[in-house]
Amino acid sequence: MNKKGFTLIELLIVVAIIGIVAAIAIPNLLTAIQKSKQKATMGDMKSIGTAVESYMTDNYIAPEGLDAAGFGGAGIRTFHIKKMPESDAWGGSWEYARDATNRDIYSIGSGGRDNTFAGMAQDGVYVVNSLTAFDLDIIYSNGAFVYGPRVK
Repeated sequence: MNKKGFTLIELLIVVAIIGIVAAIAIPNLLTAIQKSKQKATMGDMKSIGTAVESYMTDNYIAPEGLDAAGFGGAGIRTFHIKKMPESDAWGGSWEYARDATNRDIYSIGSGGRDNTFAGMAQDGVYVVNSLTAFDLDIIYSNGAFVYGPRVK
């Protein structure tokens, strides 16, 4: 007799295999998505930092502040950077600070995935070893990352 179709045991084995593959692949996919957002945010911060440094070359001081439209009336948006990233990759707003006494020191910050920024005083590197590590801040100051993920 010629059997057509699958038995219940064969179907259960196939479903179990698909479940195991999904259990392995989905966490890795979620981590890859968050890591790409983190890298995009860091790239945008470098671009903004380059624009600030170009502005400082022309004006001898860092711009005063950063608003939703860029650097306000400082003229940095059109001349020093072609397209100002309006937010980080998670949709959070940029944090920007210029030192009150030494006005050529600047810092750009991102609150990370949770959009909660703890302040510019943070420093050091951290290892991204879980999905919660993407909630940590990233700070770029004077041409270097002073707080952020360890990059290879």
